[in-house]
Amino acid sequence: MKSLWLAGALALGGGSARADVAYWREIAQTCAGHPSKADCDDGDMLLFSGLLCAAGEDAGCAQVRQSQGPDGRWWRSPRRNPGNLGLNNSFSRDMSLGALVYLAVTRDVGAARRWLGWIEANRACVLTGPRGICVLRGPYRFCTDDTDGRCTLTPSSWALLGRTFDALGLPLTANMLSAIPLDDEVLRQAAKTAPVGYELHLNAVDVFIKQQLGMSTFHWQDAAATIAARQAENPFFQALAGGERDAIRATVERVCPARDGDRPPDAGHQWAWERDTAERAWEQSMAWDCLFMAGLLDR
Repeated sequence: MKSLWLAGALALGGGSARADVAYWREIAQTCAGHPSKADCDDGDMLLFSGLLCAAGEDAGCAQVRQSQGPDGRWWRSPRRNPGNLGLNNSFSRDMSLGALVYLAVTRDVGAARRWLGWIEANRACVLTGPRGICVLRGPYRFCTDDTDGRCTLTPSSWALLGRTFDALGLPLTANMLSAIPLDDEVLRQAAKTAPVGYELHLNAVDVFIKQQLGMSTFHWQDAAATIAARQAENPFFQALAGGERDAIRATVERVCPARDGDRPPDAGHQWAWERDTAERAWEQSMAWDCLFMAGLLDR
C-alpha cells in the first residue's frame, strides 16, 4: 500500500530511520495476526493501525479494513469485530480518526459509504412514543454502547467526515456542510489549549488527515506549528510541521528501542507519540510507533 503522504509537506525521503528497524519488527507484537500492544492489548489499535497504514504498513491497512463489520460499523480491532469481546465502549471518536486516516490513504469509497449508512441508521432515540416508536431522535454516534458520550459525533467529527467524503467524491450531508466552515479555527485553538498527551496527539492526527487529503497548508499549518512547539521532542509532531529531516531521524534513533539497549521486561504497552514527552513513554514502546516513524522517514 502506497501512502498519499504529501512530499511537499514533509520532505523526508531517504533510507529507513536506522539499522534497528529490523529489531523493531522482531519485538513488535501481534494479536490474532494483527499489530497490537503487548498482552493482546488491541483496544486502541484502530487509531494506530490507521496511522501505520498511512506510513506504508500493509498490516495496518488490513487491520482497519477487517475491523469494519458488513453493516458498516467499525470496531476497535478485527478481534473485537463484532461485539467488542462483550465490553461496552466498542468505539470512540478517537478511533474514528484511525478510520478516517485509512479512508484518506486508501480512498476506500465502499467502506466510507457503509460507515455513513450505519451512522445514519443508528441515531440515538431520546423519546419513545406508543408501541416503542421513536418520536425524537438524539445525536448521531459511532457506536451504540458508550457509557460516557465518547461515540457522539461532534461538529469536528462531521467536518473531518465531510472533508474526507469530499476528497472521495462522495456527497456531503447537511451536518458535514454546516461543520466544515468552523473546522480550521477550532483546530487552531485546540492546538493551543489541549493538554499535552493523548489529547494533543488527537489534534495532531487531525492535521495528519488534512495532509493526507491533500488540503492546502492554509488549513493545517498553524496548528501543526503550534503542536510541534509545545512538544519539541516528539518526532511525529515535528514531522507534521515540516521539521528538518536529519533532526527528526536523530530523535527517533535516540528514543526508539535498540537491539543492544536495556529494554524493560514489561515494555510494549505504549504508542510513545501520544504521550507527554516528559513521561518518556518510548521506554515502554510497542515498537509499532517506531515503525510508523520509519515509514514516514522512508517517504
